[in-house]
Amino acid sequence: MNKITRRTLLKYTSTGLAAGVLSGSIGKVLAATMPANVKVSPGPGFTGKIPFSLIIDDGSPVDPLFYELPGYETPFLVPARFTRRVADTFDRFDLQGKFTIIPMPSCLGRIDQSLKRVPQDHLLEFLKLMRERVYPRFDITPEFLTHLSSYDLKTGNYRRHMYEDTWITQAPKEEIVEYFTLAFQILKNVGIESTGITSPWVSGIDVEDKYAQALADAQWNIYKRKLTWYFLYAASDNEKPYQCNVKYKNVERGQVVVSVPANAGDIFWSMDLPEKKDRPKFVKDGIDRLVSPDGKTGRIRQLIDSGYPVVIVTHWQSLFTQGTELGLDGLTLLAERIKKVFGSTFEWVKCSEMARRYVESQS
Repeated sequence: MNKITRRTLLKYTSTGLAAGVLSGSIGKVLAATMPANVKVSPGPGFTGKIPFSLIIDDGSPVDPLFYELPGYETPFLVPARFTRRVADTFDRFDLQGKFTIIPMPSCLGRIDQSLKRVPQDHLLEFLKLMRERVYPRFDITPEFLTHLSSYDLKTGNYRRHMYEDTWITQAPKEEIVEYFTLAFQILKNVGIESTGITSPWVSGIDVEDKYAQALADAQWNIYKRKLTWYFLYAASDNEKPYQCNVKYKNVERGQVVVSVPANAGDIFWSMDLPEKKDRPKFVKDGIDRLVSPDGKTGRIRQLIDSGYPVVIVTHWQSLFTQGTELGLDGLTLLAERIKKVFGSTFEWVKCSEMARRYVESQS
């Protein structure tokens, strides 16, 4: 764990490499794969179309990398104009999936109260756009509480010496339940119900049984929800994909917890390239790797043909691209190509719908 930087973990979470890097250190990375010929059974909302989902991690009224990576050059506040443009893109292509809202972004405070260095009108406008423009299309999940230092529930202070990935490994299940419950409550306080949770980096991958059970209890505490899910696993376009996986069942409640993976990595994370002029080509090449112009090759075609979930992941900061919005331009191009290639044979769905269809297919 100490041999790779947290920035590398953040980046690799979207490419699936983190699991491989960590496997030698923690000795436990579950592939969570199922036979590739899993069939989706008809049920409520089933259309016969191929389901696609888009995951956007790290959503916040600020660029989360500003504090996570000292020295990272980016505007601190993400303008409401950009957030509206993202929502317009969702509407234009009927995009659906999962969008993270960090409850305590960068340890600046609670979004249901106030954030340090963030004007209150900026925070409220961000939350309004999330409720009215994003929430109807996307599952909204917390990414634990801070996506940075862990929060001490007893003292109300941040543990600067302990990040959330380290904290969850050693925390008792009861504390994790309380932690997750607070995350869901904060989102509920701003008018958003969360159907599941997202791991910052690969938090919980070494204690996944405890993680899944804590999620079930926290969701039950707030919503009495019988089907919940989490996003932890990700594979890049050159790795073996993951299948959805039922990780925990509570028979007494009739409750099921599903792992929903991403199988197409973040092709819009171009910020590591030293030459900014190389970034547009990087994004274009990534789009071609996901789906060729004629649709005959690419990761998405591979996933469809092999029966694995078509789930694409990117990050809020990837779309923002240090204020240039290059990643969002790339997402627009990708969405246009997917629509052109697959036409009426596919549909965008929320990740909770992916989870529901998978559970029904196993019944």
